[in-house]
Amino acid sequence: MTTQQTWYITQRAESLAIMYLTRRDDLIVSKQQPNYGLDFLVTIKKADEYSGRLFGIEVKAISSTPKSSQNGDIVMINYSLNSIDSLRELPFPVCLLFFILDKDQGYYKWILQPVIEEKKNVKLNFDKNPTFKKLTDEEINSIISDVNDWYDNRN
Repeated sequence: MTTQQTWYITQRAESLAIMYLTRRDDLIVSKQQPNYGLDFLVTIKKADEYSGRLFGIEVKAISSTPKSSQNGDIVMINYSLNSIDSLRELPFPVCLLFFILDKDQGYYKWILQPVIEEKKNVKLNFDKNPTFKKLTDEEINSIISDVNDWYDNRN
């Protein structure tokens, strides 16, 4: 019975992630093979053309609201993030989408956050902090903007 519940939770969370991401017509969402490391690779199109701009999505979910503390749209979720260590070496930004299925509510945080230190000096910050932001269409737009800015400023 536990295996069926895990399967259901994972599939539902991945469906919610696809729903959020495909609201934009400039994203191509590709599901990755199991045990690949990421759940999805997302390509950002520019002017309806393939741009080569990629970022990764990892999806996690739980069936009911965990112990958390909320301050507006910022939430601290007590959830083990040990599995994200393997994503540290990826060469592009990676975002974690976290869904609480009893409310179908989504949250996100960066795993490899695109950072621009100075013009044309970019890096990816690895973040294991359990602070998440509420996932909305506006936040999806912000994620895409951050990724595009990072690619625009690469050497």
